Amino acid sequence: MDIFKFFKKEKKNKPTNFFNFQRNNDGVQKVIDWVKISSEIIIDIDSNKCFSIGATQEGKRFLSAYTDVSQHVPSYRKEDRFMTVSFEYLGKIFEENSDLDFLWLNPNSDSIQLNRSVFTSKHAIKKNTEIQIGLPAEKPVVLIDFLSSYARQEVSIKAIYLGLMRHNNEFSYAVFIDSENAEKIIPEIGPKITEICLADNTLYPVDFVYDNFLNDEQYLVYSR
Repeated sequence: MDIFKFFKKEKKNKPTNFFNFQRNNDGVQKVIDWVKISSEIIIDIDSNKCFSIGATQEGKRFLSAYTDVSQHVPSYRKEDRFMTVSFEYLGKIFEENSDLDFLWLNPNSDSIQLNRSVFTSKHAIKKNTEIQIGLPAEKPVVLIDFLSSYARQEVSIKAIYLGLMRHNNEFSYAVFIDSENAEKIIPEIGPKITEICLADNTLYPVDFVYDNFLNDEQYLVYSR
């Protein structure tokens, strides 16, 4: 094959961006708003109607999804299987797969990674799993400032605790929000926190916990 024709073909087959948005908080929020009302998000399945989970080099597990069939690379063949799902269905997938970290939407074009907190407030740690909690050497100031600012506006939040958690040889910031509305609050602020951490190059990701094993004054970052 002529090399110029080959590259021309490759360029033609590359999908174009589905979303017309800027790479900032407002832009990502527009994508999230679209996902929440969509009922035709595409995910690949096998003959048993099971979906496959990928993993990054860092061990983060993700589910690939597409806004339409043209976004899939390589193009779908007759024998390939996929299904269209809604935001609510994706929420069930994340709730039933506690080790699933994010949804990778249109990985071959827009390449948007939406944290599991967009879809569910549940973050489970398996029973009998050893975890270690301590104080971070450097406090994530931008993250703490955002949490404190939000808490001052949300009257149901009594306190917020933050510590450095080690789990399966991976580190993350463990955050406990002392509020009766925590299960509603966390999905609401999750996308914003993801954007803040990316913009600030925060050292570790954030994991929300529902058992307050951080209940110690040294981990307290906000109190009403």
